[in-house]
Amino acid sequence: MIIDAHTHRYPVEVMKDPTRFAQRTGEKMWLDMVSPKDRPSLQGWANRQEMLASMDAAGVHQSVLLGWYWENQKTCLEANQWHQQWIKQDKERFIGFLSLHPEIPNLLEYLKRAREDGFQGIGESHPWAQGFSMQNREWIKAMEFACESGWPVNFHVTDPEGKDYPGKTLTPMEDFLWLASELPDLKIILAHAGALYPLKNPIPSNFYIDLAACPLLYPASIFNELIEHVGSEKILWGTDYPLRIYPATQKNPDFKTFLTTFTDSIEVTGYELRARLGENFKKLVGGNVLSTK
Repeated sequence: MIIDAHTHRYPVEVMKDPTRFAQRTGEKMWLDMVSPKDRPSLQGWANRQEMLASMDAAGVHQSVLLGWYWENQKTCLEANQWHQQWIKQDKERFIGFLSLHPEIPNLLEYLKRAREDGFQGIGESHPWAQGFSMQNREWIKAMEFACESGWPVNFHVTDPEGKDYPGKTLTPMEDFLWLASELPDLKIILAHAGALYPLKNPIPSNFYIDLAACPLLYPASIFNELIEHVGSEKILWGTDYPLRIYPATQKNPDFKTFLTTFTDSIEVTGYELRARLGENFKKLVGGNVLSTK
């Protein structure tokens, strides 16, 4: 089973007019990232049919729908309603993660209801862009809930040495290390190859690394390097769909291009490949993903 551990999705009305949506919700940073004024946008868009067709073309069985790191708690609530609808509509194809902000009222009760509604994790989170501290009391309560529920938490990780882009906000690694130490049972997913931190540093046992958007950021050689440093069981394949991660050749987003590049560039056994393409994620959520025929 192939599972894309890092995707995003938006309603048609948002895709048609992202500016209007951003103005209504006050999400200026999101708009700057998806529709920058000083360069071509890397953002792609895909409706339900297009996303499912692209998954099928690549042999991707399921995709994890990550929330965005919305600045406003009301936007988180709205976006989670999108995900609730989509994971109910296509429960065999999509796995829902929550957009989360510590200012959501009655946060623990909200999380309990989300768990009952079928959500299986939190993220993509970015406390520094969202305007709160990793040590925020309500946020830590949410992280403790994730521990108790067996939920992974996906965090955006910014490479301080990488290219500048609209909305770029640094993500201090010491904060992730602090969280991993405080909650050693928390399953922490560092997106975007963890900014390659694992290549030069040992990582806590509860860190996992997803590969979302890596073709935009790094050469394909880093995949084998990451495997050598962190082990097969820590790697999660993900695309950041519908981002156009091959902008020079890719007019529309797809799953197949990165899947082919990844599988062609690594030297692994069949079992190790299956692990990175889905089995590792299944273990992270306790095997609680639906099989597809």
